Amino acid sequence: MKLLITILFSLFSISISYSQCLPNYGFTSKQINIGSVNINYVDKGVGNPILMIHGLGGNASHWKKTIELLSATNRCIAIDLPGYGGSTAVNMLEPKKVLAFYANAAVQLIKSLQLNNVTVMGHSMGGQVAIISALQEPNLISQLILVAPAGLETFTESEAAALIKYATPALYELQDSSTIVRNYKANFYKSNEETERLIQERITLKNCTNFKNYCAQIALGVQGMLAYPVKAQLNLIKQKTLILFGENDALIPNRLLHPTLNVHDIAAIGNQIPSAKIEMIPQAGHLLQLDQPAALLKIVKNFLP
Repeated sequence: MKLLITILFSLFSISISYSQCLPNYGFTSKQINIGSVNINYVDKGVGNPILMIHGLGGNASHWKKTIELLSATNRCIAIDLPGYGGSTAVNMLEPKKVLAFYANAAVQLIKSLQLNNVTVMGHSMGGQVAIISALQEPNLISQLILVAPAGLETFTESEAAALIKYATPALYELQDSSTIVRNYKANFYKSNEETERLIQERITLKNCTNFKNYCAQIALGVQGMLAYPVKAQLNLIKQKTLILFGENDALIPNRLLHPTLNVHDIAAIGNQIPSAKIEMIPQAGHLLQLDQPAALLKIVKNFLP
């Protein structure tokens, strides 16, 4: 009996730990099995579907405000990419296959949910994943919304090698609370309640059982973005495309490696997409969907059919 009580207590402790380590999505999340991976996602609203893909180190909760504002008119599906949020971690991948693996997970979720006329909205690394998805499945994805997308800015071999050498799992494992606060605030033009939520969730994550996998996934994501450049393929994108940047983005372009570039220079590269429309949002940083959600929504709704 004592052994049974101990086992039950241990299982209860694990379940509490898991729930405390999940992000605050703002909505009930669901799970679906895609191949060998369990994918966690949020599905809210009715109407034409929008699949939302978060960026490096993020999760589906980065679309919390967007879903709140958009789910009255559209079906909003936000995915936790493999290794993030409640989705299975996959770390044994070659760098050049990482983003293709993410893109396949997004495409398979679209197919599993039997979605039609899908708009894919991707932020940062998720924007690069969205581009790859659209190139791979031009008949499945009807429109793209790229929010501060990675992949437009390119890096030389030496720059890429320097970034990979710097962005190791240990770098993220060893970040103290003050570093976490500084890094998250750098994503915003002006801190708000969402900034504080993300900071606290990231600090809590340090004590979670999946923390090392999370850190490894970020490092792998950096390698994956650098190993799968998409700039040369932008002219092949057939979908109607909206590109959004915050005028105060402190992360794109990379200020250390490309000090002569600004965010307008990077956004202009998006004109290589035949049907691209580019919009700049004032007083918005890199996480503009949480920084200026109402301004983003106004532009997005004007773009959607």
